[in-house]
Amino acid sequence: MRVFSNAKTLMTLYKDYRTMNDDDLTDFYQSKCDYYQNYVGISLMAGVLASIGFIGADYIINGTVMPTLIPRLSVLIGVIIFFIVTHFLKSRSVVVFMDFFLAHFIVISLIWSIYHLDDRIHASEGFIIMNIVFLTVGFVAKPSETFISSVVFLVEILVTNNFNHYPSLEIIIANQIPLALAVFVSHFLLMLIYLDHYRVQQKLELAMVTDPLTQVYNRHLLEKIITKNALKDISGPVAIAMLDIDHFKQVNDEHGHYTGDLTLLYIGQKLARGTHEDDYVIRYGGEEFVIILKNCDVNNACARMEQFRRDIEAATDTPVPFTISVGVSRYTGDFSKSIQNVDNALYKAKNTGRNKVVVV
Repeated sequence: MRVFSNAKTLMTLYKDYRTMNDDDLTDFYQSKCDYYQNYVGISLMAGVLASIGFIGADYIINGTVMPTLIPRLSVLIGVIIFFIVTHFLKSRSVVVFMDFFLAHFIVISLIWSIYHLDDRIHASEGFIIMNIVFLTVGFVAKPSETFISSVVFLVEILVTNNFNHYPSLEIIIANQIPLALAVFVSHFLLMLIYLDHYRVQQKLELAMVTDPLTQVYNRHLLEKIITKNALKDISGPVAIAMLDIDHFKQVNDEHGHYTGDLTLLYIGQKLARGTHEDDYVIRYGGEEFVIILKNCDVNNACARMEQFRRDIEAATDTPVPFTISVGVSRYTGDFSKSIQNVDNALYKAKNTGRNKVVVV
């Protein structure tokens, strides 16, 4: 049955969620916030307009709008604060906090308006409607943040009962507890469903920056790791190497393109296994590879590339025997200049006999 199939899918997603480390969770929740924030922001503005629009119901109850006019319009103060803060501060924690801030500002406006109503019997309906607002805000939040918000909402109701004296407090509380639980469960399920979307998105993003033949990165990765001609998230020395398969055209001509592809796959996989986890191996051109070596000075990079060159020269498991030429240079902070330097080093290696490592 479909119900059991869906439950099995959710259990698989939950197990995936439980395996995520802190960095993975941070990226996941940031992605979820970015994806839903426009919807949440628009929905909050709709909630603000609806809150002001309840002034019509106030007129029916009181016969005038004057007592509740200022309380209803006070929600605009929250809107102004919301826009000012979110304009200057963009972090996920601030955005989510301000979403909940505006939602609770609507609650305060509602409670203040109830205080000025002659008949407060309909307060329970207003509080039930507020759960729709919190359900919306939860799209960008963690389940724990939703839970805290529900507790705060319940406290707001209990505290303000001291001066609003809700005629149906027991009914309000009896309704609010299952509603809060329903909102929490809905957000938890939504989080798991979004995790499925997140994983698909990760696979697509990885496919975009992965060379299908060698399974190392392609040049599109540079668009992700370079900003304003500088590598992102760099600490410590960085070296760049560029290697080229010697006489690769001859490999294709004499042994066929299939063997040439196997050769490219071989060297791509050997580079991937022989570099550190935070290094980047990029298929830069036909038979050219660029390796960005983090926390590695030029001398260390030269030694590593020389060992790699010797391993290739002596390897017995290659599709056909071949050698490589390698250029190495220090990353200067200017990526274009650095890649030009390493290209010059490779050019020198190829034009002075090949099968060697040259440093510029």
